[in-house]
Amino acid sequence: MSNKRNVFIRESSGLLKQVTLLDAIMLNVGNMSAGITLFESISPYINSYPGGVLWLASIIGMIFAFPQLLVYTYMTRKMGRTGGDYVWISRSINGGIGAVMAISLMLESVAYFALVAFFSASSINAVLFTIGSVDNSQQLVGLSNTLFVNPYNGGLTLEQKALFYGIAAGFFVLIILLNIFRSKWGYSIVSILGVFSLASLVVAMVVIGASATHFGASIQPFLNSINSSLITTYQTSPHVTFPSNFSLVSTILLLPLFALYTYPWMQAGPAVSAEFKQSDKVAKFNLLFALLLTAALVTGAFLEMDVVAGYQFNFQAYPYFIYNFWTVAIALAGNPILQWFIGLGAILWNFFVLSYGVIVFSRYIFALSFDRILPEKFAEVNKYGSPIYAHALDLTITLLFLLVPVFSLNAALSLYGATILGSLYFLVASVAGALYGLKQKVKSLSVAGIISSIYFAFLTYEAATNPLFGFTTGNNSVNFTTLLFVLGVIAVGVVVYLASKYNNKRKGIDISLVFKEIPPE
Repeated sequence: MSNKRNVFIRESSGLLKQVTLLDAIMLNVGNMSAGITLFESISPYINSYPGGVLWLASIIGMIFAFPQLLVYTYMTRKMGRTGGDYVWISRSINGGIGAVMAISLMLESVAYFALVAFFSASSINAVLFTIGSVDNSQQLVGLSNTLFVNPYNGGLTLEQKALFYGIAAGFFVLIILLNIFRSKWGYSIVSILGVFSLASLVVAMVVIGASATHFGASIQPFLNSINSSLITTYQTSPHVTFPSNFSLVSTILLLPLFALYTYPWMQAGPAVSAEFKQSDKVAKFNLLFALLLTAALVTGAFLEMDVVAGYQFNFQAYPYFIYNFWTVAIALAGNPILQWFIGLGAILWNFFVLSYGVIVFSRYIFALSFDRILPEKFAEVNKYGSPIYAHALDLTITLLFLLVPVFSLNAALSLYGATILGSLYFLVASVAGALYGLKQKVKSLSVAGIISSIYFAFLTYEAATNPLFGFTTGNNSVNFTTLLFVLGVIAVGVVVYLASKYNNKRKGIDISLVFKEIPPE
C-alpha cells in the first residue's frame, strides 16, 4: 500500500461531521421523491398497463429495493466516505470505471435537476387551476391559463420561458449561496423542506380518506372542470379497489416507472457519509428509515385513491394528468387553508428534491477532486466546511442546462430519457457490492449484490427499449437527442479521466494508486 500523504491531495477532507440522522433521512427521502411520484410521474401512464395495480407495484418495488438497500447500507458502514458509491465502485471494480460512471451520473443528474426546476411550473399550474376551478375563481384559472401555464403542453411565450427560468435560477442561486456560507444551512434547508413536504402529503392523505363517504359529490366540480364526461364515468364505474382484469405482468412492468423516481435512488445519504455525526448509527438506519417511509407513503396514497375513488374510475381519469393524488386532495380539501397548504406542498416537493441535489452533486465532485480526477480546487473547503468551488461548478452547469428548455422544449424533454444512466450506474454499484462481498467472503452481501444487479439489468433494458422512458421513440427508433447526450456525458467522463491520468503522470503521480486506498475522512 502507498502512503496516503502522496496519493491524496491532503490527509483530511476538511468536511465537518454535522449530518444528523434526520438530515440523512431527509436527503434520502428527497432522493426517492415520493411527492413527485404521486403527481404526474407515474399514474397518467396506467392505461399502457391494463390490469396493472399501482399500489401493488409499489410494494413489489420496495421488496426488490431491499437487496440494493443491503448493499448500500453494508458498504456505507464499511467504506463511508464522501462520494459514497463512487468510492466503492472505483475501489472494488476499477478506478477508471468508477470515475467515468460518477461523472456521467453527475452530469445527467444536473440536467435532471435543471428540468425539474424549470418544469416545476407544471405543479404551480395544477395547483392554481384546481383551486380556481373548485372555488370558481376566474382569476386563479386565468393565471394558470396565461402566466403559469403547463410547460409540458408547449407553446410557451418568451415571457413565460423567462419567468420559469428566473424562478428556477433564483432558487438555485439562493440554495447554493446558503450551502456556501454554511454547509449546515444546506442540510437544514433540506430537512425543513422535507418535513413540510411530508406533512403536506400526510394531510392530503387524511383529506382524501375523510372524503370516502361523499367522494362522488365532492369531486364533481373538479371533474366537471376537466371533462364533464368524467362525472358519468365515475357514476357508471364499479367502485372496487382491485380490478377484475388484474395482471401481474402489467403490475411488474410498472416497476421501471417507479425506478425512475423512487426506490432505487439511494445514493444521497451515502454520498455524505463522511459527515455523519454518529457515523455507525446514521449509516445503519438512514436508508432503511427513508425507504420504509417512502414506501408507506407512496403505497398508501395509491391504495387510498383506489379505495376511495375506485380502481376503474382512476384508470380512466389518471391519463388526463391534471387528475392525480395531489389535485384530488386539493379539490376535496373544502377550505382555503387546507387547499393552499396541500398545494404548496405539491409545489415544494420539487424544490425539496433540488435542495438535496445541490448537496449531493458537490460531494461527488469533491470526492473526484480528492482522488485527483478533477482539479484540486474543487476539493477546497471554507472554514464552515463547504466545498465552495464544487458548488460554484454546480451553479454554472445548472444555469447552462436551464437554457435548454428556453431554446427547445423538445430537446429538454428528450433529456429525461437520459435517466437510463441512473439504472446503469446502480447496476455497476450493485456489481461492485457483489465483488466486494466475494473478496471479503461476505455471502449475504454477494447474494444481495447479484440479485440487485439482475434487477438493474432488467431496469436498464426497459429504460433502453420502452418508449415511455424517452430513450426510444414510439416507432422503436432511438431518440437521437437523448442518445447524443448519453454518449456525450460518458465521453466527457472518459476524456476527464484520461486527461487526469496523463497530467498526474507528468507530475510523477501514478493515479492508479489512489484506487488502492480508502480516502481519509
